[in-house]
Amino acid sequence: MERIVLTIGGLFSSFGWGDLFFFVVTLLLLLLLVYIVYLIKVDDDEEEGDLSQMLSVADDKISLPKPSVNQKPLSKIVDELETDYSPKPIDLSEYEKEMEDTAIISYDELVQRASTATNIYYDDNYESGFDDIVVQKVDNKESKTQELVNLPKAIMMSYENEEAFLSALKVLQKNLVR
Repeated sequence: MERIVLTIGGLFSSFGWGDLFFFVVTLLLLLLLVYIVYLIKVDDDEEEGDLSQMLSVADDKISLPKPSVNQKPLSKIVDELETDYSPKPIDLSEYEKEMEDTAIISYDELVQRASTATNIYYDDNYESGFDDIVVQKVDNKESKTQELVNLPKAIMMSYENEEAFLSALKVLQKNLVR
């Protein structure tokens, strides 16, 4: 036993003060870590007990309300909301009223456009290639609410006209630099 103590004493005497300080700080940090883990574990155990106790007490106190005669079914409420819903009026400040008057499209027009239902038709023959996801292609030709707009065809410049235009731009650039 004496020999072990002398060996340990010799080991500590070979370390400098900086090394000993580092070992003591490391040991204290390890002890602090173990203590924190212990506190977390104890806290979890208490919460589990509290939860089971609260559930048993809650089962005794909770009684579901019985539906009264004048309650409406949920589907009726949803149907009423879908048909009779109108947005609440908004109180506007003076600045907002001015912006509303000078706007290209007003809020009321937007609400009116949103309320008019537009039918969207889907192409039944479209195969997306995905089994898990439904992808549908909109068919504009079937739509009766919107007319297709015939856009004018873009007219491309000939190569000679394009070269003449570019050379005119170069001359203009040279004249502007002077």
